[in-house]
Amino acid sequence: MLRKIFLFTLVLFPVIFPPVMAGEAPARVELNVVALAGPTGLSLVQMMEEKPELAPEVTVHYSVVRTPEQMTARIVSGEADFAAIPTNLAAVLYRRGIPIRLAAITNWGVMYLVGKDPAVTGWEDLKGRELAVTGRGTTPDILLRYFLQAKGLDPDKDLTLRYYAAPVELAQLVIAGKVDLATLPEPWVTEAVQKNPEMKILLDYQEEWKAATGSSKSYPQSCLVVRAELAEKNPGLVREFLVRAAAATEWVNKYPDAAAPLAEKYLFISAEAARGSVPRCNLQLLPAWEIREEIDQYLQKLYDFNPETVGGELPDADFYLQK
Repeated sequence: MLRKIFLFTLVLFPVIFPPVMAGEAPARVELNVVALAGPTGLSLVQMMEEKPELAPEVTVHYSVVRTPEQMTARIVSGEADFAAIPTNLAAVLYRRGIPIRLAAITNWGVMYLVGKDPAVTGWEDLKGRELAVTGRGTTPDILLRYFLQAKGLDPDKDLTLRYYAAPVELAQLVIAGKVDLATLPEPWVTEAVQKNPEMKILLDYQEEWKAATGSSKSYPQSCLVVRAELAEKNPGLVREFLVRAAAATEWVNKYPDAAAPLAEKYLFISAEAARGSVPRCNLQLLPAWEIREEIDQYLQKLYDFNPETVGGELPDADFYLQK
């Protein structure tokens, strides 16, 4: 079935290459696809493993980096033709003048609040409590404050927020029983609740976003960006990559047991945690031109909290890959 879909797509969106003179071999196209370790790159693990052919004379190289700083360096240097990154990072780089286009959203949120107290059934129940949070000023922190304020709470007065530098550090404290309430992303949520049976998932960022904004979708946390020059000169190849990436995303959703060892192999996520976390990673690849309203709404919320989280200004229409 997937093969039929790919063949049909190739008819609709033929890969465009420069004309070749008689007797002249077509020039090879080398593509570099870079993913950020963790759930941001989860959509691409099948492609990393199988390296499907996009078109004759096209070679694709896949690589994974561990930090946003390493990813930024790859994109700024022009080394990354496609990159799987947080959506707000894409906006920041675009506002810095880096020639990229947001091609698709891949991940619709991975954040949850875990704890021992089943009495916490809503954000208002956090009043007077101490909550452990990762990443001061990062997107999860901004969303947390937005949810609390929507419930009439002052994040700096009505509860105590205790910040930790990295999810892995906080997850270990949760597992050890040294923290009662914490916000964590997947796959650390799964790892924490698997290793400490007292901990349960109490609140869901994704469902709260939909309730707070009236949206039918969660927030577009991660995306695929493409080099602007590649998008302009070879739109067919870009479309074909997106078709394959969408199919790979659905494969991960459908076969988490098969995806789990690949997540460990390529993304530094333990297979056990990956297997359990896939259903809560909200993976769905949708092209940017179909969901620009959702992306704009998300970036606007971040901008309202702190303009620097999206590069100081909201991106204009050229930020988005066009249909």
